[in-house]
Amino acid sequence: MVTQHMFPPDIAARYVYNSNRLDGVSLSEAQTRGILDGSIIKTDEQPELAGEDGKEWDIDSVTSHRKALDKVAELAAAGAPFSEALILDLHKDLMGEILLAAGEYRECTLKYKGLLIASPPETLKPRMSMLIELANKGLERTDKKDQLAWRIHHEFITIHPFIEANGRMARLLMNLIRLRSGLDLAIVRFEDREKYSKAILEFQQHKIQRAQEKQAPSAISDSSGG
Repeated sequence: MVTQHMFPPDIAARYVYNSNRLDGVSLSEAQTRGILDGSIIKTDEQPELAGEDGKEWDIDSVTSHRKALDKVAELAAAGAPFSEALILDLHKDLMGEILLAAGEYRECTLKYKGLLIASPPETLKPRMSMLIELANKGLERTDKKDQLAWRIHHEFITIHPFIEANGRMARLLMNLIRLRSGLDLAIVRFEDREKYSKAILEFQQHKIQRAQEKQAPSAISDSSGG
């Protein structure tokens, strides 16, 4: 049973609502609170609720998200290092009641608006290994843990390793670093989505620019050799 880093109901509800909304889950904050406080219960007759846009959403999209948030608190309290198993298991907690491929890297190539760096399926494991190494070294060495948390968030979003819920996972991993480092839980508000999306896009553009700069000398050499 989780006994440390547990969040009051109000904070948990605000986190789950905002993180879900940022990933397109249109359930209202009132519906989210009702599910978490038990006044709205999943039944055979009502497994789903209509969101604010009329789309139906599985009630587990709220309860499983809270489960994953609790898992992050537990991992942070235990000082658990980042690992592939940790990330895959956390995705199972988040999506295991909703997605058949929960806890598995995607096997298809995805294209999302604003996702500028392609991550073909065959690159996912090595890129995730690099992300895990970056997170663990950063936790050991850097004093700027808030910056590390955002770096891991942006890198994860760019890799996009799962078929679904990459944004929710990125925010959970960001908060795992924050909680392990003694920082507060960060809630990215749905109202701030434009600023949030812009920060991700700017990070990706910077990565592309750096990659192009590294390739530039060899390109110049090749063009001058003929």
